[in-house]
Amino acid sequence: MKNKRIISFLLISMCICGFICWIFWTQEIQYALPTPVPAQFVDVKMGEHVDLNDQLKINNNKPALLHFFNASCPCSRFNMQEFESMAHRYKKDIRFYVVLQSEDEDAVTKFKKKYELDLPVILDKSGMISDKCGIYSTPQAVILDKHSSIYFKGNYNASRYCTRRETRFVEMAIDSLVANRPLPIALKNMLTEPYGCTLPSDEVSQSNNLVFNLF
Repeated sequence: MKNKRIISFLLISMCICGFICWIFWTQEIQYALPTPVPAQFVDVKMGEHVDLNDQLKINNNKPALLHFFNASCPCSRFNMQEFESMAHRYKKDIRFYVVLQSEDEDAVTKFKKKYELDLPVILDKSGMISDKCGIYSTPQAVILDKHSSIYFKGNYNASRYCTRRETRFVEMAIDSLVANRPLPIALKNMLTEPYGCTLPSDEVSQSNNLVFNLF
């Protein structure tokens, strides 16, 4: 009887530990690691021209910041306070766009209702805009200069919670662009691989490739 109790206790303890590890992975660790690169991903380097006139009707009188957002991504939700702050602070100098990745046709309406931002919000369901910019993770930012060339692309911060002031990459890039300076070399060296959540359009693509490979 005593041995059975010990075995039962050990099994319950293992289940609890496994559950705690699973929660820690789903809520923390996986988002601190680089986002997996999609199989069909084509990189787009900083400095390359991006034609988005058909999708965004970009006003070339100002630089533009494309904010790639996924409502189902906790990293995107954590990042919204920092994004809203920048959109308000730099609205005279930068044209801000929110690019949503979602399978939900009402995603734009829900986003506008929740965040109440007076910004253009575009549903990029197929991933066309993200592909043109070489983006495969959220939250990510792409800053286009007045000639629609990529001045900056990457993470908002070295921390997913956007709490480290000394590594606010996007804010640093905006300050340099507004001052008509090249992107600082020090900033380029600080940039790391994208981290956060895989885009829904890439998840669909990967699932299709898996099914194809199985048959």
